Amino acid sequence: MKKISILVAAVFISIFGLGGCAQKEQAKIGIDPFVPNPAVLQKSGVIVLSGVVDAREDKRVVGRIVKGRKTVTTIYNDQALDKWLADALTKALEVEGCKVVKEVTDNKKAANVKVRIDYLGATFDRSRLTGENLTAKAAATLTIQQGKSKITKRVSIIQSKWAPPFTGEDEIKEYLQETLATLVDEIRENIDIYRF
Repeated sequence: MKKISILVAAVFISIFGLGGCAQKEQAKIGIDPFVPNPAVLQKSGVIVLSGVVDAREDKRVVGRIVKGRKTVTTIYNDQALDKWLADALTKALEVEGCKVVKEVTDNKKAANVKVRIDYLGATFDRSRLTGENLTAKAAATLTIQQGKSKITKRVSIIQSKWAPPFTGEDEIKEYLQETLATLVDEIRENIDIYRF
């Protein structure tokens, strides 16, 4: 009986000890540089990446941890997302064999590409102990002009999964990284489809 009482006391202490930990109001993450997959098909041609613009209202916020619909931690990115996405798209397109430039050329066959980042964010709901409690979303608007043809396409990614209840910013960073890599691949695929 005494052993059971000690065991129960230890369980309560550990539960209240973990539950009583102070939650950080802010956390900062850094998105790692994009590493493209090897190209399956080789492409060619010139792509003018004339602009990647971050149109989000708050360009620093990339995620939050919530509990009971209340934000307990706001997660900030410590770098410019527009620069990150421009570098990532350049790498992804060059791996395929395309030449990526920033300045508009006289080449009539060159595809002029602009990207607007509309949304990026991850939300971890700490009050959900089962089911998909970590959601990441990314959305961008892609404009491709080649000669007299012009197309505007919205590209978006939404994914979610279950994460342990005491997940922190490292897990959120990893999931955002995965979501951004998927967004880069989607944008690259759309550039390939619409520029020929």
